[in-house]
Amino acid sequence: MKRGTTPTLTLTVDADIVGWTVYASFKTNGNVYTFENDRMQMTAEDDVTTILLTLTQEETLAMRGSAEVQIRAIKDGIAIATDIQRVDVGRILKEGVIDE
Repeated sequence: MKRGTTPTLTLTVDADIVGWTVYASFKTNGNVYTFENDRMQMTAEDDVTTILLTLTQEETLAMRGSAEVQIRAIKDGIAIATDIQRVDVGRILKEGVIDE
C-alpha cells in the first residue's frame, strides 16, 4: 500500500467469523489504528473469511515505512486473534490529501 492512497486491503482469517465482532488493527510509528465491522465487508467460504477494508487518504498518510496488522474477533465469549503480519507502506512525493 502507498501513503496518501485509498487502498482496499484484502485480509484473510482461517475461520468463519462472519457475524462476529471483528477488529482489524494496524500498528505503525508507535500508534495503533483499529477498525471495526462497520468498515469491513466479510465473506466466508470453506472456513476462511475474506475481509475487505478500504482506508482513507488520511489513514494511510498516518502510516510510514511498514505497519503490523492483526485481526481479533469475538462471539459468545470465544475470542480469536490472527498472527501479526507486516505490510509495507510505500512512499509518496506529494504530501497531504489530494482533491479533484
